[in-house]
Parts: sequence; structure tokens; C-alpha cells
Amino acid sequence: MADLVVDIVTPEKVVFSGKAREVRAPGAEGEFGILPEHAGLLSLLRAGIAAVDTGSGTRRFVVGRGFAEAGAERVVLLTDSCEPAEQVDKAEAQALLADAEARLASAESGSEAAIAAARDAEVAAARLLA
Repeated sequence: MADLVVDIVTPEKVVFSGKAREVRAPGAEGEFGILPEHAGLLSLLRAGIAAVDTGSGTRRFVVGRGFAEAGAERVVLLTDSCEPAEQVDKAEAQALLADAEARLASAESGSEAAIAAARDAEVAAARLLA
């Protein structure tokens, strides 16, 4: 079976670019997996853990919201944030989650501040899963 070409990209940089046997990502409707020869797919990403099986091991990344585009030979994750799971500072993530939850509790429902706080809480919670 041929490998997939995988790119994980944020607005600032390419976080990962390489070949993989499989990619698992946190979709808006739940986790999904992509193998070579997969049918075309476009999905929203939610914050969570993306896993890239390179054949010599699995690389895990904490990704934020974004989009996934997949086809038979290529997977691209376009995300607003991404960091290798092994680099996550759990104490910092816990502090960020507490801050985001406090901001969310005091923000007016549906306001931009509430939306930003919810997004920040989602990413902080994902970082704690790393």
C-alpha cells in the first residue's frame, strides 16, 4: 500500500510535512481516519489530537479548529494552531483552561468574547489530552 503525503499547516508555518500510513484527526462530528486510496473528503476540524502514523512510529499533535482535506494520496490539515503533543506544558494548559472558563462564564452569551473564550477552552482542554 502506498503512503499518504501529509501536511499540517497553521497560518504561521508548516508544522509537519511527510509521508504516513494513516492519519487520524478530530472532526467536527467525531474522530476520523484516513488511509491511502481514501475517497475525497473535506471536514471541519475541532480542537483535539491528530495522530500521524509514519510507519516508524506515531506522531501526535494538538490541533485547533480548522479544515481537513483528504484524497487518495494526500491529507492536508489547515488549523489555527498546532503543537507536538510531547511539547505541551500541562500546568500551563490547565491555567489557560481555567482562564478561558472564567472568561466564558462572565461573557454575554453569543458575544465575540464568549466565542473566543469557548475556542480557547476547547484548545486548552485538547492540550490536556496530550
